[in-house]
Amino acid sequence: MKSIQLQESASSTYFLPNRVVRPFVLRGARFFALAALLALGLMCTARGANAAGCAVPYAAGSPVLSPLVNPRLAGEPNQPRSIVGLWHVNYTANYDNNFPLPPASQATPPFPFLESYKTWHADGTEFENAFLPPSGGNVCFGVWEDLGHGTVKLHHIGLMFNPDATGPADAVANVFTVDETDTVAPNGKTYTGTFDFKIFGPTDVFGTGTPVAEVRGTTAATRITVD
Repeated sequence: MKSIQLQESASSTYFLPNRVVRPFVLRGARFFALAALLALGLMCTARGANAAGCAVPYAAGSPVLSPLVNPRLAGEPNQPRSIVGLWHVNYTANYDNNFPLPPASQATPPFPFLESYKTWHADGTEFENAFLPPSGGNVCFGVWEDLGHGTVKLHHIGLMFNPDATGPADAVANVFTVDETDTVAPNGKTYTGTFDFKIFGPTDVFGTGTPVAEVRGTTAATRITVD
């Protein structure tokens, strides 16, 4: 290997063992690399006029108008039906197995079972406030999933408490679950479906054991709107 002395000149050529490297060649390579990156960036920016990014198919800056997050779209033409929002719900029982109805309200199915306000959230959760005293389990929470074509499946759970006459009012008497399948009408203003209400012992916190009582029936709901 032959060493060659370093020579300064206008072109500032560096002589290295068996190799000649010119700085302007290195600078040129870096320039073209930066130019290529800049061109790629400009391509993505130009496409941003029609897309939110290089691989996102919706328009930049445009909101994603999904009826799952905007229930007002449910009544618009060509929009999927959405259950998201606030509803007034009536439950009608057509099957009763050992449900503890008060003596004054004993009835043979079908009979009005429950009335409530129910909110379906876009994140897949649900909240319900029934027309009951708190000890009767007037509040419950649930999770739901979209089955398509305006139909949803719901599972929710709540607590019942001992009435004052039979024990401490703050003691949990029972756990209950409700499973529903509901379908929103094409106009998005109502929905109908079926429900299965089950009562479990106070220690069955997930409601997965053998129920001590069960009621099944139908649901009918009307959307509550701002206007």
